[in-house]
Amino acid sequence: MKSFKTLLVVAVTSATVLSATTASAAVDADGRYRDGAEVNYLNHAGLRKAGAGIYEIKGYNETIQLSTWDSFIAGNNYIGSFWNPNGTESKASSILNTAAAMDADPGITYTLYDMLNYESTAGTYITVDEITDIRCDGVVEYAYEWNNVWVWGRSSDGTTSGTPQHHDISLTSYTSEHNNLGGTGTIELSPYVQRGGSGLKWTTMRETGI
Repeated sequence: MKSFKTLLVVAVTSATVLSATTASAAVDADGRYRDGAEVNYLNHAGLRKAGAGIYEIKGYNETIQLSTWDSFIAGNNYIGSFWNPNGTESKASSILNTAAAMDADPGITYTLYDMLNYESTAGTYITVDEITDIRCDGVVEYAYEWNNVWVWGRSSDGTTSGTPQHHDISLTSYTSEHNNLGGTGTIELSPYVQRGGSGLKWTTMRETGI
């Protein structure tokens, strides 16, 4: 169970804060994106571990794996690297530890229309071993938000005039708000939305230039 949560989108501490332009060079755990997904225009996402590969889930009948770069790209077009610029090196390490735990769990399989499904016995927060199914962008979203590094938040009123809220997918009361596949950003989520394709208001991820 998480010992601390915050309603703020980011919590800036005395730890090293990495700028968007230097994040990928200074620390790993950035999201990587390409086209060629199950729904192509919505893209495909993975989570980079420097010097090792990309954590991803490719599709149906697959589990989370640490892929090589060539396996991740799979002949498609690379879009870019994205990171929450208020993340820290310590948070990046924790994010990768969470991704490794998901990789080690063969019970987590792929789902397309929902970002994340979980066991009915889960409490307030969903632990890794309570995840049953996850989408590719869910690997990024969950690994970040379990560690209090927010990514996407649903519009407070469902329109572009609203305010992003309820960022934490690991909080059971917010999970269903993440389970609406699409590209609008206000109430829909996908790798395309997660990386800012529908506008930067709904996501904290910023392109690193790598």
